[in-house]
Amino acid sequence: MSNAQSWSQPGVLDFFSKERGTTADVYPSEWFFLKDRLQEGMRVLDIGCAQGGFASVLGEHLTSFRYTGVDISPDMIALAQERHPDHRFLCCPEGDLSALGDERFDLVLVLGILHLHESWRQTLATAWTRTSGALLFDLRETEGPTLDDKTVSWFGMDFSGDTEKAELRLPYIVLNAGEALAEAVRLTDNAARLSRYGYRHPPSRAARTPLAQIMTSAYLAEK
Repeated sequence: MSNAQSWSQPGVLDFFSKERGTTADVYPSEWFFLKDRLQEGMRVLDIGCAQGGFASVLGEHLTSFRYTGVDISPDMIALAQERHPDHRFLCCPEGDLSALGDERFDLVLVLGILHLHESWRQTLATAWTRTSGALLFDLRETEGPTLDDKTVSWFGMDFSGDTEKAELRLPYIVLNAGEALAEAVRLTDNAARLSRYGYRHPPSRAARTPLAQIMTSAYLAEK
């Protein structure tokens, strides 16, 4: 099963119809940076937008902004367009934003997806080329060795509670904190400033990993 099909599972679609759609749903590490980047008239690109929840979040604080959401799941995009008809949504393959032409954005968001797909480095590097201002993204980190083997650390994309279906597993990538920082620096080449803020907590309930605690770190790369 492809990653796009995994994100189109009924339980996943149902989750995003109810969650991640208000400021109260924004994680502390995300809001730490996001709150200070909000400005009227801004252009925002949300990579891995699901059903466009961040359009609603931004709408709680701004009266004028241009929001573009892209996702690999056509079902997510269809629901996003239905929920937010005044904004733009595109279905794009992982790491491929050619549908946007040469457009750039004041703020690019890549939140909640990088730790769930193998080509996360390509996605992050591509996202960096699309901002004229800042890129906000998150990674899952540990002080121990990196876990990127899906047979060892994985995420069940069946939100009904049955996480044992092998065909619905995505990698649950937890990076060594030093490696994560090094890759963040490399993939946001020539950033004027790179800031990181994170907090420790148990892994997601949908994850199967040998780690009892992980750190969710948000990064803000500025040009």
